[in-house]
Amino acid sequence: MTASEVYYFDHVDESLNPRPPYASGEAGFVWINEKDEFTLDRRFAISSNSLHALRGHGVVDLLNALDLIAGPVGGGREAALAPGAVEEASRIFYAADRMTYGARHDLRVTEWKGTEYRIVVDNREYQRTLSKLQFLSTTASRQGHGLRLCL
Repeated sequence: MTASEVYYFDHVDESLNPRPPYASGEAGFVWINEKDEFTLDRRFAISSNSLHALRGHGVVDLLNALDLIAGPVGGGREAALAPGAVEEASRIFYAADRMTYGARHDLRVTEWKGTEYRIVVDNREYQRTLSKLQFLSTTASRQGHGLRLCL
């Protein structure tokens, strides 16, 4: 089925409060105690722009191949990477940074009721988010924490 209409994400009007099917997310640490109970926190928000770029570039799929203690990553659900997986997550974020730097990306988000929803990625903002994710995952790895993602 071919969409009869194409709708592009409005970075000005929708960036702080995206309307479905666009979404935003967040990231933080996971602390695991000696009883294997974990505590989650929120370190920063992930914009619709970055969330859909992470999905569209396959980063979410790569993260799902890692050791998860909650998940899967994506679909707006809470997910958590095990402490032993966050170093590899950092490598995934660095690779995404190199792959997408300086390019223009027009990504399909979904098709619903005859409308195709797309986003033209603001690459500068996406690069800043990848940098934050790199720092968060590297810090988590050094300190033995897991990584919380809601994408």
